[in-house]
Amino acid sequence: MAQVRCQQQLIAPVAAIIFDKDGTLADSREFLRQLAIARAEMITQSVVGSLPLWPSALIEMLLARVGVTAGGLDPDGLMAVGTRQANVDAATAVLTQAGYPMNQAFELVVQAFVQVDQQRQGKAVSTPPYGGTQGLLQRLKHSVIQVGVLSSDSSAYVKEFLDHYGLTPWVDQWQGTDAGDAPKPDPTLFYGLCDRLQVIPSHTIIVGDSWVDRSLAIHGGAMFISVSEPWGRSPVPGANLVLHSWDDLQVDESPVDD
Repeated sequence: MAQVRCQQQLIAPVAAIIFDKDGTLADSREFLRQLAIARAEMITQSVVGSLPLWPSALIEMLLARVGVTAGGLDPDGLMAVGTRQANVDAATAVLTQAGYPMNQAFELVVQAFVQVDQQRQGKAVSTPPYGGTQGLLQRLKHSVIQVGVLSSDSSAYVKEFLDHYGLTPWVDQWQGTDAGDAPKPDPTLFYGLCDRLQVIPSHTIIVGDSWVDRSLAIHGGAMFISVSEPWGRSPVPGANLVLHSWDDLQVDESPVDD
């Protein structure tokens, strides 16, 4: 194990640092905003004439439910931090509350999401790493620290991102969230990732961009470090420490005892 310096504060002992993906390693803000709009428009096209709402009003309701407004993407909203299933459930709830038959709403939303996916070509190309990310991961990988990624995104998209940008060699273990998995902030996937990294949660730092990541750290017994303005958001309230650049995160190469 080692000690980690975040700005001027030392953290020890540390065995692993686990990163969130979207909003932390990957700049996904515009991609997620456009994806939410495309889903809302597809759903609205499928129900036009079936509800006593103007199409524009339904689109606005669908977007607001997942945290997309005229001001942009809410970094703590459902589109930014929720799983695909959580977004399906949110859209289904909007339709049923607007009067669409409950027994049809879910299937319609699922189909609309699939249709949007079929019209788009992957995700990684539209969600580049923030500047300096590869250098940070390389630096950590060459230290005694284990490097992990834990994302609310699907395993397929996590793999696509890491492979597309050549980050896979610098990550020891990664974990996405798929159908049937307990999503963050439930610590189940976190504990499983710690097991694979062969570290204990209390010797782990979680780095993320949302309240979900902080809550995961609290439930999982880890420390939480928040990204901040250079990532397009204010620091997460209640974070143990805050990063203003990747250079704020440094590893002392001298191992420390528990």
